[in-house]
Amino acid sequence: MKHLFPSKISWWLFGPILLLLLVLPFLHWQKTTGHFIATLVNLSVVAFFLYLMRTTHYTITQTHLLVRCGPWRVQMPVDSITRVEPTHNPMSSAALSLDRLAIHYNRYDEILVSPRDKANFIEALRQVNPQIQVG
Repeated sequence: MKHLFPSKISWWLFGPILLLLLVLPFLHWQKTTGHFIATLVNLSVVAFFLYLMRTTHYTITQTHLLVRCGPWRVQMPVDSITRVEPTHNPMSSAALSLDRLAIHYNRYDEILVSPRDKANFIEALRQVNPQIQVG
């Protein structure tokens, strides 16, 4: 059993940022020096955002929850998860939406995720560990 859950994306949050990064250098193209470098930096940031959007997902196996967000990876045993609860915490995390789930594991650890299909994500976790509290 291996379930892959892509991240939900808040386009209202990322859309304006990406648009500004793409448009701003061209608005000032002839007004400033160093416009080529500024454009290159902005396009690099846009490419990184797109990379994060393509690679952020959550995989549930028979034993582990694997969280991937670009180059960052977190792996935790599903048996260590104690509670899953909805949150809109804006803290930086492996979640591309503010419609998130807080996963509490071990004694004091927490990670925020934003699976597109939250109900099936929680169900898949509870199939591996029925002791997980929800809510």
